[in-house]
Amino acid sequence: MSELNFDLALTQQFLGDLARSNSLDWMHAHQTDYKLARKQFENLARAVNEQLAVNDPRRLDIDISRRISRLNRDTRFSNDKSPYNPVFRIHCSPWGSQPIPCDLFLALTPAALLVGGGLFASQFAEATMLVRQAILEQADVFSALIQTPDFAVCLPVKGESLKRVPKPFPADHPLADYLKMKSWYLECYIEGNQSASEVVGQIVRLAETMRPFNEFLNRALASFTMPQR
Repeated sequence: MSELNFDLALTQQFLGDLARSNSLDWMHAHQTDYKLARKQFENLARAVNEQLAVNDPRRLDIDISRRISRLNRDTRFSNDKSPYNPVFRIHCSPWGSQPIPCDLFLALTPAALLVGGGLFASQFAEATMLVRQAILEQADVFSALIQTPDFAVCLPVKGESLKRVPKPFPADHPLADYLKMKSWYLECYIEGNQSASEVVGQIVRLAETMRPFNEFLNRALASFTMPQR
């Protein structure tokens, strides 16, 4: 097991400085700070992943260092030409870094540590259709899942939504609000004023609470294949 050796405050300080001085020159001059800040997030993600691997050994194959998203932004189609996105992110999934299949998602910003689950991507029409169909056909299962008392800490289910339930789904269905959605995800925030062991323990508990939600989505998405680049 990895030692619980990370300083999220240090990383958040770096991300805040990057947000205020977002330029190639600034990043070039602060490479040592960047590597140290990134290492703190990596250590957190590794500690969480190793604890989850006790019940899911497939996670031991995840290369945590390589799985952390780059800070670089694609500015080609954006009015904001800032070269960096000041947030460290990782999708701790045994199946790879793609958003499908769904699994634990961690994101550290200058102000918060986010623990997420579910489907964040709304751009895949086939995936969206498969999840809506599963919610419709397994309405009792989905309702029981989101109404489980322990699950309340993860609510509400968030995601991009249409104004109306799309055809051919019934507009008067009890789960109509979920049938409108194009993505279905969970977001919880961790308090920063805790010890390393408390932070890891809280993330692991949230990951286990979110696991049935991820499993429901992944069963629905079993036939979906991510588009090839």
